[in-house]
Amino acid sequence: MKAMRDGNFFVSTGEILIKNYLVTGSGNSRTITADAEWTFPMAFMEIVTGDGQTVTKRVISATEMQAFGTRKLSIPFDATGKKWVRFAMWDVAGNGAFTQPQWLTGGNTTN
Repeated sequence: MKAMRDGNFFVSTGEILIKNYLVTGSGNSRTITADAEWTFPMAFMEIVTGDGQTVTKRVISATEMQAFGTRKLSIPFDATGKKWVRFAMWDVAGNGAFTQPQWLTGGNTTN
């Protein structure tokens, strides 16, 4: 229950796994890192952020990530004015995995 209360889990259809998810940095300069595994070729990744009024989605092409892959991801993003962040990955078959929304505070946070 503590993991669920703290948001230390991700949701997946099973074909994509997001492990060792971490948001590092402080202020406006943040980086998402994660170890990812997938079955089908990847289609895209998303960084979804919100400021309490507006939700913004940054879509990142992942078509170079072929079937049955693994990769250490490191994706910088601008957190200016943002209060929370969520990361997602989607494959060509429509399968996905995403992290829980995470509050952006002054320091490093993990999930």
